[in-house]
Amino acid sequence: MTPPARTKRSASPGHTSSYNSNAGIKKRSPVPRNERASKLKTGNNPPNNNNNNNKRQGPRAGLRRLPAQSTETRDLKVRLSAMVKRRHDPETKFLDLTTLAKDPEINNTGMFDSKSREAKFFPALMAICETIFPSGFKRREAVVSVSLASNDLPNVAAVTTLAQTFPNTKNLDLSNNHISDLKSLEPWRRKFRYLEHLILTGNPIENVPDFHLELMKWYPNLRLLNGVQVRSEEEFTQSKKRKATLPVQPALFRDQDGVAENFIKQFFPAFDNERAPLIEHFYGPTSTFSLNIDTQARATNKTVLAPWDSWIKKSRNQMKITSVHGRKYRIFKGVDAIRETWLSLPATRHPDPVAENEKWCIECQPIPGLPDPTGSSPTGVGGLMIVLHGELEEHNKTAKATTIRRRSFDRAFILGPGNTPSGIQVLNDIWTLRAYGGYEAFKPTITPQHSPASNKTPEQVQQELLALELSRLTNMTLEYSVMCLQESDWDLKQAGQSFETNRAKLPPTAFIGITS
Repeated sequence: MTPPARTKRSASPGHTSSYNSNAGIKKRSPVPRNERASKLKTGNNPPNNNNNNNKRQGPRAGLRRLPAQSTETRDLKVRLSAMVKRRHDPETKFLDLTTLAKDPEINNTGMFDSKSREAKFFPALMAICETIFPSGFKRREAVVSVSLASNDLPNVAAVTTLAQTFPNTKNLDLSNNHISDLKSLEPWRRKFRYLEHLILTGNPIENVPDFHLELMKWYPNLRLLNGVQVRSEEEFTQSKKRKATLPVQPALFRDQDGVAENFIKQFFPAFDNERAPLIEHFYGPTSTFSLNIDTQARATNKTVLAPWDSWIKKSRNQMKITSVHGRKYRIFKGVDAIRETWLSLPATRHPDPVAENEKWCIECQPIPGLPDPTGSSPTGVGGLMIVLHGELEEHNKTAKATTIRRRSFDRAFILGPGNTPSGIQVLNDIWTLRAYGGYEAFKPTITPQHSPASNKTPEQVQQELLALELSRLTNMTLEYSVMCLQESDWDLKQAGQSFETNRAKLPPTAFIGITS
């Protein structure tokens, strides 16, 4: 027997429902399964006032196929695309958007017949540009100069999306519009960070006194305004230096008893030559290691980007590894897991941290509260955090040759006491590798000081140096270091002994940081 055809039910008001007048929520009353089956067999569906009997009920009832674009919309896209291609000069990287309302491609489309349609025109034009040049890189390479001259613009509100589509514009022409003041340009304030030449001739804003001074603040690279130089090459260079970045401070290396220095001198030569014994010497059952490959870091202009095939399987880059299992799986804990991971990685060669110290940036800080391996101190013990930035060579040997690739890296260690042959355990080791970026960034910023000649006597200078040295050795503030030296008749060795004797009596305010 041929089964009866299923009649599609409607999501219209004919479906059994009730209405909550307080919440304004329409609730469907459940229909018993046997009643639904009966209705399907008999075709006795509830009446439908909207004649939607053939529409599907259930979870997908509210879904509708998006309407197809109208012929008018498709035609407008074709016209805009043709206009952009005709007005773009790929050789000079110039996009000519002058007198748009009079363009033959669009002057009969009605886009400028009403304010509402006109407001939609320029965002639509920029959307077309983003389809023609589908990435930020392609747009940056394709367009350097833009002209919006003679468009009757009272302000830039209607064309503000230009700053999102072509943010790297260097030359911008707004001549012969109706821009009267700086407020009219406010939506573009600090938007075009690479703008070098701005043209505002033929606008009332030219009558505003010193308007160029404010524009120079908005656009730090601006050199020409209306064809007139407003910032010389020397001023431009100085401006770049002033706005560059925060000054680079010298590395802060606060070692304790030479522990960090000796560790660094031993670790990297051993890592490059004999990794397995190194693990036994400094790592224990609770040590952890993770590797992070930063594939997005910028390289220097002369660096050829090298593949990461030999590293990527062990990488724990959390921008790429998002699952909890994946992140946990790539934390290697204990001697065996770390050894297996290290031996699977390519051979490396680090520069000598003493002979080639300019290629390194090394910092060290004491940290309190690390786990006591003996269990005798409930508050924990002191340790060290070492952070290093530098470079290395990756050596990949094959039967025919050895390929050498240069990388930049960052590595952070947490050191504490441990039951290892060295008496020191690496509690945590995080290693980040990236494309080679040089070491210029490690150089401290040198700020010239123009201070008057000091009136201090040689004795006062010597005392200040002693106070600084005692502070470095003990972590005491300068005030307490001076007091300790005064009581020891400015004898540094005696002051150190006095500190050890009275250390437990000193208040917390006597210290810059907590020492073990």
